[in-house]
Order: sequence, then structure tokens, then C-alpha cells
Amino acid sequence: HDDQHGTAVVTLAAVINACKLLDKNIKKLKIGQLGLGAAGQAIARLISSHTKNPIMGFDVNEAAVKHYESVGGIAAGMEEIMKECDFVVMTTGRKNLIKSEMVTKGQMILALSNPFPEITISKALRAGAAFASDGTRVNNLLGYPGIFKGALDVQAKKITAEMLIAAAKAIADASPGRELLPNVLNSDVHEKVAIAVASAAIKVGVARTVPDLDHFQTDKKT
Repeated sequence: HDDQHGTAVVTLAAVINACKLLDKNIKKLKIGQLGLGAAGQAIARLISSHTKNPIMGFDVNEAAVKHYESVGGIAAGMEEIMKECDFVVMTTGRKNLIKSEMVTKGQMILALSNPFPEITISKALRAGAAFASDGTRVNNLLGYPGIFKGALDVQAKKITAEMLIAAAKAIADASPGRELLPNVLNSDVHEKVAIAVASAAIKVGVARTVPDLDHFQTDKKT
């Protein structure tokens, strides 16, 4: 859950806020995912659930690509993704995979492999990217404590895409000023995520109980 859904939620929050910062409509962008391991698959599927658009995906592992296609993803080559996609998320684990000449002018990039990203922020920006960030700024710790708490607060039967998207939106909304994401040590953020997740669970009908709290008074379903 931490490596997959926690990472996917925080990545989606970063994508949402990056689009806000650049005044882009996330649902009209062509988005690509480089690296289809556990985290990459979860990221692509959650972004697709939010945008209602398929995400182009690449991996050197043929089995990973086949699995991605089986759940509705679009397989593509790395060069194709770098050339055609407006926003590219990278979780390949390969240091310096992306060369400057592969960056498309105006592209938005999240190179999330730690400790060494696929391309550094400074290099991506010099190559013409409109936005770039890395795994030091996109931390899954922002996601999973609140996700778990929210699910437990309402004794959710399962964790749904709607709950994860609600968590991502709560994180994005909690970001101060023009910051991409809020500070992981801000406990208010985790509480907001928990409330958003619990509320989503109630709304989609997977909550077993509804706490007697004001912020859970709308759309009650058990």
C-alpha cells in the first residue's frame, strides 16, 4: 500500500498542482509513465482513473507491459512518450536515463527514482521543460497515514479509487502558496487526508460506520 497507493496518491497530487501552477487542464494533457513496476503501475492507473484517459506506459520488462495493457493501459516506446506526452512521470530506477535532447520544450516532468532521478530538475529545465521535480519533493509519507486513518475511521470494506483520488485532492489543496506539495510534518495535512478518504468511503458506500462528526454529515451511506 505504501509503495504503490501511497506513491500514486502523492504523485497524482503533484500532477494536479503542477497543472494548476502552469494553468493546464490535466484532463486534456497526454500523460506518459516510464517504468511499470509496482509503483509505476499504480501511478498510471490512478491518474487514468482521475482523468478518465488512458496513460501511455513504457517498461523494459515485457511482462510488466503486458500486465499494464491488460488493465487498459497503452504500451508505448520511451522515445515516443518523451516526444508526444505533455507530462511524463518516471519511476524506472535508472539514473540519468533521460538525456537533454529527449526533453520536449514545454514538457512537465516528474523524475521520481531515488536516490538518483532519471534526469535532474536543473537539467530538465535547461533542456526546455516547463516544470520538473523529483522524488525528494514527492514523498509518499504525505499519503498513507491519512489514507489508513480515514479508512479505519469508517471501517471501510476496501480502499477504492475514489478514496485515493480524494486523498490526492486533499494533499493538493493543502499545498501552501505556489508550493508543489505540503510539508510531510504538517499534521493538519494528514487529518485532512483522513477526512477526505473517510468522506469518499461514505459516499461510494464502502463505509461500515459513520462517525458522528460535522464533516461527515453529507452523503451518508453505510
